[in-house]
Amino acid sequence: MYEGPEFRHLRYFVAIAEECNFGRAAERLHVAQSSLSTQIRQLEDGLGAKLFVRGPAGTALTQAGRDFLSYAKQMLALRDRAVQNACLIHSGVQIPLRFGYSPFINHEFVREALRGYRELVPEGSIEPSSECSGPLSAMVSEGRFDAALVSMPVAEPDLFIQHVCTEELLICLRADDPLAEGKSIPRAAVQGRLKVLFDRMHHPLLYDELMRKFAKAGIDLHISDCVQAPSEMQFLVKERIGFGLLRDRVPLDAELTRRRIEGLPLRIKTAFVCHPAQQRPVLPLLAYRLSKLCTDMQEMPGAKRPSGRVIERDLVQLRMFG
Repeated sequence: MYEGPEFRHLRYFVAIAEECNFGRAAERLHVAQSSLSTQIRQLEDGLGAKLFVRGPAGTALTQAGRDFLSYAKQMLALRDRAVQNACLIHSGVQIPLRFGYSPFINHEFVREALRGYRELVPEGSIEPSSECSGPLSAMVSEGRFDAALVSMPVAEPDLFIQHVCTEELLICLRADDPLAEGKSIPRAAVQGRLKVLFDRMHHPLLYDELMRKFAKAGIDLHISDCVQAPSEMQFLVKERIGFGLLRDRVPLDAELTRRRIEGLPLRIKTAFVCHPAQQRPVLPLLAYRLSKLCTDMQEMPGAKRPSGRVIERDLVQLRMFG
């Protein structure tokens, strides 16, 4: 009974697929071309499918070969990760996980990431650091952070992205404000009183998208105070500086409340990002765990799923889970 390909079969298959030529692949692998052809025949016989066709222009993948290529690469990458991880454990080297997070996201997700990593890697260590979403995603792309929790959208197209949670952006106002008596805030009232917002440096793409959204709705904003964290925003709202804009899951001061803008749904996504070159098998597990936490939170009694459009550009980044 065929038990599946060995790693040498996968390595040979990927080399031929990338070189589009048996001869060049044999040179790259430092094996005889006849031996390489024999190994590929064994692989095709075992799979019961033809993987390559040869022609005047070189070697091309069949449809079965194209389908198998992505799986072959994944299995080879998993083998390399397993070997590297075993070597690190054997040598006693424990590389800390450099984990970043935006100060504006729900910190329950940060706590869950820390708990999850410590459970999955009991002997490992983690170095959390708070940073603005814009610079943070760039630092993940550059390799200065291993992974991060950020607000979407991100500018770097080379990152793996796992959506964690979608939240509403609501007007934050004092609970004793007369406008808090209604279920929503009229647009005209928002135009004159929404004055506290996160600094554009924190997330230029999101900031500009919000400005376009408000302009399209006919709301001309005049932001007077830019803040670096939700706590600063709530402080200024309490001091009657003006309205703020706050996510619906961020813990709220007892003197404040939140309301939707009439006829203007605003949504924002939190995502777990890392670079595809990362060699830590724990990262996709953490991403899944955070997504599951958000699902559980939404299914709690009294929780309401947001409706309406999400403030983001079309996501062109790679995703960790389809």
